[in-house]
Amino acid sequence: MCGIVAQIGSEGDPASQARALQTLAARGPNHAGQWRSEDGRVWLGHRRLAIVDLTPDGNQPLRNAAGTLWLTANGEIYNAPALRAELTRRGHRFLSHSDNEAILHAYAEWGDACVKRLEGMFAFVLWDAEKQRALAARDAIGIKPLFWRRIGSGVAFASEAKAIVPLTLQAPPIDSLALGYVLTTGSVPAPLSIWRGVRKLEPGACLSWSTNEGAREVRYWTPPNALDDQPATQQAWVPLFHQVLQDHLQADTPLAMLLSGGLDSNSVAAGLAELGHPLTAFGVSFPESPRDEAPRAQAAAQALGMPFQRVPLPGVDVPELRNEVWRSLDEPSGYSAHLPMFRLSRVVARSYKVALSGDGGDEVFGGYAWYRDLRLPRRRGTLMRRALETLVKRAESPRATHAAMAQFSRHSALHRHAMRQFPRFLPEEVEALLAPMGQRFDDEAMLAPMARWFSPDLPLRRALQRVDLMTFCSDHVLTKADRASMAFGLEARVPLLDKRVVEWGLTRAVTDDEESRAKGVLRDYLATRLPNLEQDYFKQGFSNRAAVQRDIPAMTQRIADGYWVRNGLWSPIWQRLIRPGMPYHEARLEVLYGLTLWAEHNLRD
Repeated sequence: MCGIVAQIGSEGDPASQARALQTLAARGPNHAGQWRSEDGRVWLGHRRLAIVDLTPDGNQPLRNAAGTLWLTANGEIYNAPALRAELTRRGHRFLSHSDNEAILHAYAEWGDACVKRLEGMFAFVLWDAEKQRALAARDAIGIKPLFWRRIGSGVAFASEAKAIVPLTLQAPPIDSLALGYVLTTGSVPAPLSIWRGVRKLEPGACLSWSTNEGAREVRYWTPPNALDDQPATQQAWVPLFHQVLQDHLQADTPLAMLLSGGLDSNSVAAGLAELGHPLTAFGVSFPESPRDEAPRAQAAAQALGMPFQRVPLPGVDVPELRNEVWRSLDEPSGYSAHLPMFRLSRVVARSYKVALSGDGGDEVFGGYAWYRDLRLPRRRGTLMRRALETLVKRAESPRATHAAMAQFSRHSALHRHAMRQFPRFLPEEVEALLAPMGQRFDDEAMLAPMARWFSPDLPLRRALQRVDLMTFCSDHVLTKADRASMAFGLEARVPLLDKRVVEWGLTRAVTDDEESRAKGVLRDYLATRLPNLEQDYFKQGFSNRAAVQRDIPAMTQRIADGYWVRNGLWSPIWQRLIRPGMPYHEARLEVLYGLTLWAEHNLRD
């Protein structure tokens, strides 16, 4: 599936609705469909990427035989065959072979509790004409996006925030708090969006709407909050993993594999090969970099009997690629990893509609470098940092900013975690930068999304994995994969973020060797399947090596001429924040430059 949009509870303008549908990221000959109630107060739109049931029967919006239930959905329901069999025995009559039709009949059978029966990645809006109510839901991990906004007495939904904008009388203003998060954590955390008044439906949540009750959000899933003390044995892991991989092969079109050469994607590739499905693999290549991982990925593919295609990032106009990427994003991001994923998706989508990737292994099995050396410092840095605050807010002394960052990391486990994960700007620097917008921003505000999911009763490693799953993974990793792939009509599937895998991985007991041997369950899995490939290699990730073709003077000038500076929304301090000598000054430049590019394509003076 590709994208959904809906307006419920208030009569909409057909021309505006057509623009909203057109805004959804759908390329090529994808089918666009819509349904409107007789009174015009319910409208569902859909842009289809046909993967299961390629016939017109699978076109959306879908309905039940009586025409009382209507659905627009995005994603894949991996247990649809089992649900179809069960619901057919209960007397339900299916009108298509679409996996998403299982949602309709599951709702008819179990009501809102149907979401607990779904295994897959999904975002959907369902209209119940008899009860005059809508139900919207997003999968447990947040693999598929869903934005919503109150409009008059009704509500609007869309897969992309910018698809909601045409349904409003005027474009909503920028949320400066969300902007602060892009600067300090790299992305906009749910339930916020970059547009004030437009919200993300959170992972593992559903929202119901009716005339009498309005909009009501309910959480139906939370990540595990306790360990079951069972070790991560191969006897337990292999059957689960292979079942999940088999389920993720559900498609009526050929599938591909995104292979980076690391533990996660190698494990997915090895499992697929063992199941008898050696897919064609694609990997990003940085031929000018000594850290190019394409040869390693190709070696893994050859060992597994998979054809492999290198996709070089150099060889394209990188400044233009940057421009194209930020034009396609409905929300700004502080991460350059969008570039190689965008480039990779474009090439894969020329021949395939579905690609499996290894995203999620670091969150589920604790592979990130920032999970190392988790001993807490004995001395907090609050007093020293407060003494440096004036200098930091004025950006007068790079040395003071370096010292303040060091003191920030000493304050708590979450402070240190945030600085390891996205070391760019301190909260007081962001408050100074956004002073013209009147945005207050301190440590508490910056860490609030993480603190919400932090469980102090868990071992620190598992507690941070839980935080990352519901913040960094959902708000950045999955956003990157979804927006880049959907821009070209490619569906990215992430079996290591299947809810069954997440619940299994996050409840494993912490072992003594996790510090030195992270992701042991995947290493053991590969030991007999790729025995000749060194698995202790430290993965570099799908990042933009050295921010290739960075022209610092030109980027700085574009920021100076750009929307934020031109309209006086950023303090002149921005120039000092990115000058040489400041910590991470080139990474800071990338963030401000990306925000400038995004604003050029999405905001008007």
